Amino acid sequence: SAAWKPSLKEKNVVAFDTTDIPYDMPAAAVCKLHNIALLLFLLLLFGGVALQQQIKNSLLPADQSNYNDVTTSVTSTQPNNKSSAEDEKAGECLLPLQNLSQGAFVQCRKSSPSQECLTASEFWERQCYLNMTESVRFYHLGKGGGGTILFSLVENGIVVRRDHPRPSTHGIEELLSGLVTTLLINIRDPLDRFVSAFNWRSLLFCQRDGEHRKKYPSEVDDKDRGRYQPHLRPQEFCYEKSSFQKEATIIQRLYNDDINKLAESLCEESSNFEQTVEHTKFISHAKLSMEGWLRPLLLDTNTTSIKPQGLTKFMAITFEQQSGHNSSLLEHTHEAVQQLYFDHGVDEETLDILMSRKTLRLPRVSEMMTHSSNSTAKRKVLGAVGKCCLARFLEDDYRLIQSMLGDANASNVLDPFEYVHPIIREACEWGSPTRRQLCRADLQSMLHRRAEFLDRSLGTCRDAVTLVDES
Repeated sequence: SAAWKPSLKEKNVVAFDTTDIPYDMPAAAVCKLHNIALLLFLLLLFGGVALQQQIKNSLLPADQSNYNDVTTSVTSTQPNNKSSAEDEKAGECLLPLQNLSQGAFVQCRKSSPSQECLTASEFWERQCYLNMTESVRFYHLGKGGGGTILFSLVENGIVVRRDHPRPSTHGIEELLSGLVTTLLINIRDPLDRFVSAFNWRSLLFCQRDGEHRKKYPSEVDDKDRGRYQPHLRPQEFCYEKSSFQKEATIIQRLYNDDINKLAESLCEESSNFEQTVEHTKFISHAKLSMEGWLRPLLLDTNTTSIKPQGLTKFMAITFEQQSGHNSSLLEHTHEAVQQLYFDHGVDEETLDILMSRKTLRLPRVSEMMTHSSNSTAKRKVLGAVGKCCLARFLEDDYRLIQSMLGDANASNVLDPFEYVHPIIREACEWGSPTRRQLCRADLQSMLHRRAEFLDRSLGTCRDAVTLVDES
């Protein structure tokens, strides 16, 4: 069968033009300082020249935000009272770590002879990890729990290549060349993620009146600018407008920090619709939709006979708060850690032994990252009309979610994309049967909660809201 390759049109889609980024020189300086701070933080934990380069490749470009509304407590597996048999196994050489599949290898802070095999305790004592940067790529969508996933991977001895805050321009070729075999992506309800992004950016900017926080960078000493950036301590520091001139003007002056005002301007019947669409392109994390991240995998021609080349696994890690079960983002991430170990040649017994001797190497994620969910900042309530207009604006994201579920879970309201790369339909097809079921339930919940807004047979959003209220 023919090997699928991205068309020239698709290549152009991912060649993002950085000229539309509304950041001037002060903003560039802020981003650079943040990149350095995050990189130095991880390097101090791990050390080692070779390791420094791999961590750098994995984490850059660095995130410029935190993750509000996301549960981020990470627990460590500490050694318990074990039997002598278990202790003996833990002291044995872990041979699978010497025979990892292609695309992964062990690196440690303290180098050891290549012929020496590590025990479980030595793996953690030497601060070792599985380098999967060649075989695994993580599409980190901002404001969707990606920070929790990233630090959980690192805490459990895995380093992957991360794309954030947008896909790298050459990433698609790598996905299809055979080098990268697994694509991870974090998925949150598109509407929730957009609202979270807007509110987060609104919080970070200094308010025009009554601001009590220190202004960054003018009121922060040069030596402290790396650790006192607003996205790390939003309750103590805020960005001056000059740092993000265009974005701050849009959020504060044009929409008065009111997500509802922006959302209702996205109603298709609004006279400001086209202008507001342009404004969304300057809001960090909100400007690139999930469909935008995965557009090269959405095909515009009939390619039913095409087989994936290179990319063989697509792992969706969902973040959805739905009733009926206690599934959490960390539970999904825990299974992702297991799956990545298994896919690279580590069997279940070896993994159990390895994790039985794990010690916490990073501070708790909840202590490392300050969250805006507990902020005292006033947040405007998003009304029903605003929710409807925003959901319809993000309709392609919901169509993509429908495509991930496949024909077996077809919706009467929203059609999936007609042609998608086959790997899209396998978003939930990994891990335990229970996790697969929960993944599908999460995606279905996202669609169900927005179904009444996405049903265009009800007319405009104002008509739809009126009909729903009357019923």
